[in-house]
Amino acid sequence: MADEKDSKWQCYIIPDLATWTGAAGSKPYTPIEFYDTYEQAAARFQELRSEPYNSEEVPGAWLTFGVQREDPPSAADLLHVRQGKNYLVDDYTRMASLNQSPEVMDILRQMRKDLGFDRVRVYEHGAMEPKDVTFSRWKHPLKPSLRKSVLKELKETRPKEAAAKLPRKPKERGRE
Repeated sequence: MADEKDSKWQCYIIPDLATWTGAAGSKPYTPIEFYDTYEQAAARFQELRSEPYNSEEVPGAWLTFGVQREDPPSAADLLHVRQGKNYLVDDYTRMASLNQSPEVMDILRQMRKDLGFDRVRVYEHGAMEPKDVTFSRWKHPLKPSLRKSVLKELKETRPKEAAAKLPRKPKERGRE
């Protein structure tokens, strides 16, 4: 049986993922930074978020926030900054080790509250390219009962500025 400490999720930040993909030219790889707590990683993410390369209109992922564990091994990016927007990475929806982990779901809820998600690049079965959708219109692909609870919790923890908006008045139909 795995030691409790070994199975704990650890957060990581990649300051510039473009250096790993070649999109940043010949710049050296930015090292992956590991953090013992979500709060430490979120603080570092916010510190790096203002870097100019995170606002560039060049396609591709730049600043990256993810989680990993060693035993059993598993890792995934959860948040990418692309063209100045925070993108939820939906890879976790296809990985039972992540989408069935209460700890990872807590990290996602906290991330939504603290950092926010603007958009999602959705990888649909059989599609050649991902579909880019606003987070509010994203249909979570997990089984309906799990999807409803996870999506409800993610939307309930939206950033304060989004929560401050007044609800839209429903249109009246049939009246002229």
